[in-house]
Amino acid sequence: MLNIKPIPAFTDNYIWMLQKDSSRQVVLVDPGDEKKIMSFLEQASLLPVAILITHQHYDHTGGVAALVKRYPGIKVICHNSMVSKIPLSIDLPIAEFINCPVTDGDHVAIAELDIAFEVIAIPGHTLDHVAYFGEGVLFCGDTIFGCGCGRLFSGTAQQMTASMERLSTLPGETQVYTAHEYTIDNIGFAKWVEPDNTDITVRDNEDMAKQEKGIPTIPSTLAIELKTNPFMRYKVPQVRQAAEKYVGHGLDTDADVFAAIRQWKDREYD
Repeated sequence: MLNIKPIPAFTDNYIWMLQKDSSRQVVLVDPGDEKKIMSFLEQASLLPVAILITHQHYDHTGGVAALVKRYPGIKVICHNSMVSKIPLSIDLPIAEFINCPVTDGDHVAIAELDIAFEVIAIPGHTLDHVAYFGEGVLFCGDTIFGCGCGRLFSGTAQQMTASMERLSTLPGETQVYTAHEYTIDNIGFAKWVEPDNTDITVRDNEDMAKQEKGIPTIPSTLAIELKTNPFMRYKVPQVRQAAEKYVGHGLDTDADVFAAIRQWKDREYD
């Protein structure tokens, strides 16, 4: 059985650890916090065999160099454009450091855990952002958050909308593993956009109860995100109307609606 454990890092990051039953061998997703992840692995006597990186930001890559130095032979899997972007604080040739570059449509097999993932390019938050889909789960980094999405840094609203469109086609029961615990705050904004959406109210109650008990609100499911996440609901008439009311004029495309909602949250809510 595949077990997925969150390792909290910084103030709100999750480093995801994949483990089969009680095996010592594990896979890490976005290990940004060097001290936190190294301490956790050593205390639990675990052996990381692979790292999945969704994008280049330091809070997702900051622990990679220490892991490579401590665990020679570990596979580092990331978008092929990131080879020169991950912090190199160790004396290893680049070919040994980034040894599994991937691109859209590739399939990644991790034999030690007998698992495999499809690589899905999802630019928007950054241009090099990818997601890993398989085993009924989706590791989507900072593209989808619980009831939200990442800001647009190097990407565009058009790219992010296209990425959301791709992810929306995955099975509704897909478990969505995001890289930050932002859900409760994001639900507050979702209520601004769709105050009459009862699914958001239900999610608010359920996730607030989790937070009060110290339980992560992540993972959600893709079906839940499609019912409650305004950044995945740009086609819904109520969301379009709310976006048009905010900007004060009609909007022509889905990307225009997404951009208006993103701007609204950036300027008025965050």
